[in-house]
Amino acid sequence: MSISAKSSIEKLKTYKPNFGKSKLDNLIRLSANEGALGTSLKAIKAVKSFSTNLHRYPPQVSEDLIRAIGKRYSLNKDRIILGNGSDELISIIAQAFLDTKDEAIYTEYGFLQFPQAIAVAGAKGVIAKDNGLTASVDNILSKINKKTKVIFLANANNPTGTFIPKDEVIRLHSSIPPNVLLVYDAAYSEFINHHDYIDGSSLVEKNENVIMLRTFSKLHGLASLRLGWGYCSQYIIDNLMKVRGPFSVNTPAIIAGIAAVEDIDFQKMSVAHNFEWMAWFEKQLKILNLTFEKSLTNFLLIKFPNDIKYSAQSAEDFLAKKGILVRGMAVYNLPNYLRVSIGTEKENITLINELKKFLEKDNDNNI
Repeated sequence: MSISAKSSIEKLKTYKPNFGKSKLDNLIRLSANEGALGTSLKAIKAVKSFSTNLHRYPPQVSEDLIRAIGKRYSLNKDRIILGNGSDELISIIAQAFLDTKDEAIYTEYGFLQFPQAIAVAGAKGVIAKDNGLTASVDNILSKINKKTKVIFLANANNPTGTFIPKDEVIRLHSSIPPNVLLVYDAAYSEFINHHDYIDGSSLVEKNENVIMLRTFSKLHGLASLRLGWGYCSQYIIDNLMKVRGPFSVNTPAIIAGIAAVEDIDFQKMSVAHNFEWMAWFEKQLKILNLTFEKSLTNFLLIKFPNDIKYSAQSAEDFLAKKGILVRGMAVYNLPNYLRVSIGTEKENITLINELKKFLEKDNDNNI
């Protein structure tokens, strides 16, 4: 061919979210960490009421949504930037702050969008090994050199569900050079009620080189509308806006986002549901003698035996035949694990019942 893409793009594999596959129509999808209770009825009503002005472009910046976010989380609205999902924000951060000669650090079992965005920007991605399945501040710091421009950290982390405590996050930031940007992805922070957790907003308010990322896809249940936001300095916002598309966030997403973030009752209900069923899941998995990572999120990382009959892949295949989709972790180099989202009461009970069947000695007959 006479045309060619950038070398960093030609070498890159397309990022393909894996929600699982099944031949059944009635599916239980526990593979994408989506909100178990769906979407706020107020948000649904707001979107349904939007039937005019489809021919009009959305606002480049929705002050109404930014104001609503700022009020809900007691944040300075002038530090908030909206995005077409936090995925877009991750992408434009890499494009705005990474050059081909630069390096960016991400953790061993961190979110796959981090290395993807780094590669698209043409920079070099550097892996900091985890301590077990938890990010290691010491290992991150050991990878910093004069070429380092960005550090990506998801806390709590997807897909492991683990987190590093407040003191470690502060130690990480205080130890990095001021010209290195810390991207702190707090996508699951609304689910977390732990005295030792920090969502990153206080770091942003005291420092210029931090951006906290959040999403409407989890607690608020607006994954299909692609809506995320960041909290950072005006300098970071100014430069991200140069890269972000002029009409990044569509009008239905803005309308739904305002209604969702203002529906405190739905948010409390979703958090309570997650807390209750996470405890139930942990108890049931212990009964089944399956080990798992303690999680502060809305999902669990479950380990299966290194035995072809009872392996994670066999379990995934078995559950798919029953119409239950879970997330295989081979792409994260964790082939013995499955990630399972918290679902509705019926979905959770169904999953555990099917796992019991899978783990029976005669599961060959079930498969």
